[in-house]
Amino acid sequence: MLPSLLNKEIIFEKETTSTNAVGTPVETYSFMKQTWAKVYVYNGGSDYDIEGTLPFTRSEFTVRYDKNINYKCRILYEAQYYEIGHIETIGRNHFLKIRTVVWEGETENG
Repeated sequence: MLPSLLNKEIIFEKETTSTNAVGTPVETYSFMKQTWAKVYVYNGGSDYDIEGTLPFTRSEFTVRYDKNINYKCRILYEAQYYEIGHIETIGRNHFLKIRTVVWEGETENG
């Protein structure tokens, strides 16, 4: 992979557990790192469910290898969150290919 193909800026957020005012554990996400990636949207469509039509987009992000990136992370790209479904190591820990699907019902603005 040519490093010059890593031309889109993305943000990784890591899942953390905190407690609310009454002491109940709450899953939240906090900033982990900002980096450059190659972004490829390879699939999209709609699933049908009791709630109605649920649109989805599947994308692939290629980034430089980082041992801290795992399935408890999510990606923020162009004001949309992506849930990590699969992480593949490329080469001898040179790059990570991360397959994702759009995070249901949440954007950076709301």
